[in-house]
Amino acid sequence: MSIANKLQTLPKTAIYGILILCTSLPLFFQIPLPNNPDQASKDFFREMMTLDASKPVLLSSDWTNSTRGESKGQMKSVLRMFMRRGQKFVLYSTADPQAPQVALDVIAEVNRERIKKNQEPYKRFEDYVVLGFFPNAEAAINGLANDFKATVKGRKDFPVGKEATDVFQSPVLKDVDSIKDFQMVVVVTASKTSNFTVERVYGKTKLAFAVTGVMGPETKVYYQSKQLVGFVNGLKGAFDIEQLMEKGLNVDSSASFRDDTHPAPVEGFKGDDNVGQGTRYFPTLHFAMALMIIMVILGNVGMVLAKKDSSKKELGGR
Repeated sequence: MSIANKLQTLPKTAIYGILILCTSLPLFFQIPLPNNPDQASKDFFREMMTLDASKPVLLSSDWTNSTRGESKGQMKSVLRMFMRRGQKFVLYSTADPQAPQVALDVIAEVNRERIKKNQEPYKRFEDYVVLGFFPNAEAAINGLANDFKATVKGRKDFPVGKEATDVFQSPVLKDVDSIKDFQMVVVVTASKTSNFTVERVYGKTKLAFAVTGVMGPETKVYYQSKQLVGFVNGLKGAFDIEQLMEKGLNVDSSASFRDDTHPAPVEGFKGDDNVGQGTRYFPTLHFAMALMIIMVILGNVGMVLAKKDSSKKELGGR
């Protein structure tokens, strides 16, 4: 068999075996990568770190395990920032009935981190409220935006060790009458609920998004039009936020972690548990992309060699 044929007929099992190795082995090592966070990520970090802890944030969790590679890292970073700063929040979902439980699982993970460090875990009903799932995303978001109390009326949550209680009896929601009483709406999503949020909520409070990579281009339009105060995009965004949480913004001399448009320093949480899925998975993405490029090159080289062999045979036949 010629080299051309070998290059074009690589066994599928071998290719998949190499792919598995390329995407799994990097997870066992901490591979440092240089990074220059996107401006949108810097803005997201700054806004999150300068929130007024006395006012609640409305947090939309509209992702499930199908996008955990990107969304879980984003969600975990958001929750770490909230809990470390004492930020109260209200959690709701509109994209999938599984989303509330997936979000609660991540909250439990971050709480376990806190317990290991002898820190107080975040208490349900006292520090955060879970509104649960709202079917019909567009109608639900429209209701939350225009008549928050009526839309949430009758919803109950579970104080630690107590029976279900009306959510408006929670200290988190005691001063909330409308969506304008939330200082920000943060949306972690893998669906178009982000579009509905911009359409219905923009102008009533600040908006900040964490989206999957495929949603990045359309979300960037909202960011560039100043409808979003910041957003994180896919796995790169998750990596950005984790790095910013470790290094801060305008804190040291690193040019990558400076922002001349807002020169005030924003301290992160240096030395804390900041590294997560973004930092672990980002090198794996590079290995997978490198393998794809190599396979494309090999396939094209094989095709060119095959054409040359075919031309030589035709000339020989004449």
